[in-house]
Amino acid sequence: MDNATNSEKFSGILPAVVSPHDGRDELCIEAFAEHIEFLYKQRVHGVYVCGGTGEGYSMRMEERKEALEVASQISRSRGILIAHVGADCTRDAADLAEHAARHHADAIASLPPRGRGQKELVSYYSDLSKASGLPVFVYYMPAFNGKPMSYDDLLELLDLDGVAGMKFTDSNLFLMRRLLDARPGIAVFSGFDEMLLPALQYGASGGIGTWYNVIPGAFLAIFNAANRGDYKTAWEWQRRIIKLADFGWRNGIAATVELLLRQQGRVRHAFRRPYMPFDPAFIASTSHELSQILAEFEPLTCTNEQLPCNAAIQVL
Repeated sequence: MDNATNSEKFSGILPAVVSPHDGRDELCIEAFAEHIEFLYKQRVHGVYVCGGTGEGYSMRMEERKEALEVASQISRSRGILIAHVGADCTRDAADLAEHAARHHADAIASLPPRGRGQKELVSYYSDLSKASGLPVFVYYMPAFNGKPMSYDDLLELLDLDGVAGMKFTDSNLFLMRRLLDARPGIAVFSGFDEMLLPALQYGASGGIGTWYNVIPGAFLAIFNAANRGDYKTAWEWQRRIIKLADFGWRNGIAATVELLLRQQGRVRHAFRRPYMPFDPAFIASTSHELSQILAEFEPLTCTNEQLPCNAAIQVL
């Protein structure tokens, strides 16, 4: 894989798209398609489907394939499509990877299987690359596996044939920068929404995140402002996102995201059981605080017409 082109080809704001269901935990493909259409109308650069936010592990194999096919149809000539194909066994992950290639995904990504050693991870990601022929993104998320990986082990994965970069969901931006310095041109997507701007300043080529479903324009504003060096504006947007993310961390990220998607009238059921939504009493008790946070997502002063100042407030 030619790293020199990856950071240019794979960049921008990619929502980790939720996978709506019908209230009985079955994929609601119509709501899924409508949500992706909405995100593209907000000018996101692509979508990331069936990952953690998209509950790929909670969906049946046929549902994941159907979601990928719909996302592919909508994404053609509009943005980057990255399919998360992670599974507990290589057989299923390779099947999803091959399916993604047949349906014109631009790349695949996968969380590493839990509890596996380095040799097994090397084999796993190599098999995914061979199964699909697509660029592969290693997914680094220590919280998922319960322990961090070493710098040398991550470099070994990045050096595998077909690997284009990684989704980096960790606060150790020093480690991310070391990997970028060691392998110039790899594409790295930041996975912590509350740290998008610092990650961009440390060299990430874009972000993939959960809150992008709710306020895509705010993340686009950060990305665009950072690209033109307007860090004052970028930090004003990031500060607002931090407040919303803090509310989510204290009260439940999934529950908050689903509540806001419901209030926006776009997605009613975003997460499957055993997830528990907010109860009416809790919604009433937190509505004032949440309303105050959302009120801050107002258009900032634009100095560039390309900055989507209104995009964030349009979805609130």
